[in-house]
Amino acid sequence: MDDYVANFPEHIVNEILLRCLVKLLLRFKCACKNWYALIKTRKFIQQHLKKNCSPLQLLIYNIGDVLDDSCPMTLIFEENSQMFLGMKYVIGYVDGLFLMEGEINSATCCALWNPATREVRSLHVPSPITYYSPNFGLGIDPLTNDYKVVYFLPYEAAVYSCRRDSWRVFKIEDFDKPPPFDKKMCRTYGSAYLNGNYYWMLTKNNINTILLFNFGREMFEEIEGPDQNPKFPYVYAVGMMLLDDSIAILNKKVFEKFNYDIWVMIQPGIWNKLITFQSSPRIISCYDSSLILVTRASRQFSYNVRTNKTRYLVFQHWRLKNDAASGNAGVFYYKESLIIIKQQEDGELDH
Repeated sequence: MDDYVANFPEHIVNEILLRCLVKLLLRFKCACKNWYALIKTRKFIQQHLKKNCSPLQLLIYNIGDVLDDSCPMTLIFEENSQMFLGMKYVIGYVDGLFLMEGEINSATCCALWNPATREVRSLHVPSPITYYSPNFGLGIDPLTNDYKVVYFLPYEAAVYSCRRDSWRVFKIEDFDKPPPFDKKMCRTYGSAYLNGNYYWMLTKNNINTILLFNFGREMFEEIEGPDQNPKFPYVYAVGMMLLDDSIAILNKKVFEKFNYDIWVMIQPGIWNKLITFQSSPRIISCYDSSLILVTRASRQFSYNVRTNKTRYLVFQHWRLKNDAASGNAGVFYYKESLIIIKQQEDGELDH
């Protein structure tokens, strides 16, 4: 194989490999020593993220019985599935990596997972969390390409650095003013990571605000949410989503059962109404310009908020049949990556 590859210019071989599917590259690592060394490098992995031609992948997750720790969460992608004991929720994804949250022995735990490489890395939180439900986020430090996990509780917050393999803990007394960690968090559809920040929508006393965490500066910031604007009477926030690379809020009108508004943040604290639409099916996810919805009969379809077009989705899986409409299952669209999350011998994560 090495002799055959040597007949091609190196830059041509590299360009071909950069456009291959992840599963093919994992096989190619066994075919040629030079390819094995190349495919493992950080430079190749980052270039592959931008150039690979793999289509969006579909991830379906089923959390089973939320009250039973022995019931594993099942994740289905392509024709395979993986089960994770104790894991209950998929928080979000970045560059093909997913963050999962769950409980083991009544204590909160979380893990990073790459479904393309089937690698999993458990993250041990700095101190046991047993009485509160933490709010997690996953993102990238754009200055260092360091993948980080953040969570906050009413009394503390912490950020994990993959590169350092350690947590930095923030106590309430570390902040210049009390952070809004005691507010209730609204649901997130898909991921809420954008350009180095992770976003949560918080609500308290019928006032909504947006909390963001900047992964580069490792700082929290609170900005105004749409409910502080007088144009939003008699509505309540349903959730947050990433719509066409913009942070968006899904609001529901109190006295109109199936009417929703989508507002897009054009600047921090400044919102623009994108669309009003009617929907009786349950909204379970979002990707690009489309919402993913499921009917009571567990039929899934997408609704494009830009074109106002609806189409039924062809995928049907028995694990979604009874759980999607009840909220115990969900859907993510993502792009595969070669990001390595396994612990290396030198104590660093090679990514």
